[in-house]
Amino acid sequence: MDNLSLEIDPQDVLRLQGYRRPSDIPTPDVLALLHDAMAEARRVLEPLWIFQEFRVESVTPEGCRLVDGPTLLVRNLQERWGTIALLGLAVCTVGEALEERIETLFAKREFPVAYMLDSLGSVAVEALAETVLRRVCAERLKMDLKVTARESPGYARWPIEEQRKVFSLVPAARIGVAINPYCIMTPRKSISFAAGIGPDAKMGDSLSPCQSCDMHHCAYRRAPRRQVSIPAWTLGISPLVLDFGQSLGVPRTP
Repeated sequence: MDNLSLEIDPQDVLRLQGYRRPSDIPTPDVLALLHDAMAEARRVLEPLWIFQEFRVESVTPEGCRLVDGPTLLVRNLQERWGTIALLGLAVCTVGEALEERIETLFAKREFPVAYMLDSLGSVAVEALAETVLRRVCAERLKMDLKVTARESPGYARWPIEEQRKVFSLVPAARIGVAINPYCIMTPRKSISFAAGIGPDAKMGDSLSPCQSCDMHHCAYRRAPRRQVSIPAWTLGISPLVLDFGQSLGVPRTP
């Protein structure tokens, strides 16, 4: 995978700041903070990801057993993912420079822009994970393989302790990501996820993956891309778009 483009929507950033309803209109001061945070982010965001695929031996209600590898204890995978032949594992991060800048802003007591930049980092790493997944989906569809929705450790169906297995399989240190004894990743703005791959895999158990996907001519599209209403206040603030180069992906396990 190379030449990815990461788009950060200002609405998503302000949603984390509490502006969740159409009637929640940010003040000019808040919009100025958002503008400053986006300028800061362009300087400090360092999107990196690593992705690897593993052959699947079996899937049971308890989890997914890899060929010559561990069993990842993700519950009810077969019901949600269908039959998969490969398991893709990814670790994504927007880097350490963002956290260092946030800490500097806090030290200077510039709290509003620090909190805004923190929200922007959360949106950025989530957008990065979705961008990587969409690219994997596009590339595997060319091979007549489907890709499921993603699942991350720490949610209800996958205990956070399973993060240790992910990091034993994926060399995340190559992109500067590690886990502490509590299985929390550093840098904080990092995401790990798994996705199933195979000719009979289910491409998500709802319409939402297709509604947010930009692959307009995909033969497997189940719904049109969602058209989101654009509040008037966003007209003066463009999405932050970052173009970045090749991943540190690892070839698929033979």
